[in-house]
Amino acid sequence: MEFKSPIELVKQFNKSFGVITKKTPEVLQEEDWSLKAKLMKEELSEYIEACEKSDIVDIADAVIDMQYILSGIVLAHGLQNVFDKLFQEVHDSNMSKLENGKVVRRDDGKVLKGKNYFKPDLNKILENG
Repeated sequence: MEFKSPIELVKQFNKSFGVITKKTPEVLQEEDWSLKAKLMKEELSEYIEACEKSDIVDIADAVIDMQYILSGIVLAHGLQNVFDKLFQEVHDSNMSKLENGKVVRRDDGKVLKGKNYFKPDLNKILENG
């Protein structure tokens, strides 16, 4: 069996079920994004409930459902062709928070930005692909 990424699998679902997949990045109208946002909120609630019950099967189900919805959001906004580059840019930015190779945290655990931190330039990727 050939492995396919979640985005590729959801693209197959979208085609089979007549769900729109945009080809290029764009902002959607509220009627196009609101259902996806509602579904994501529902799955997040199910994830929290599963964690509170310590039910790993329900945790896995909620996580997969959230990834399914998230992949659909990527496709709905036409971000699939630049998604890996966008993700890499955010990852590199997150890694730039290290201060001399070490994590600096606030008292509540939030990671602070080190002196080498840079804000991700997502606009550059969206404009240039």
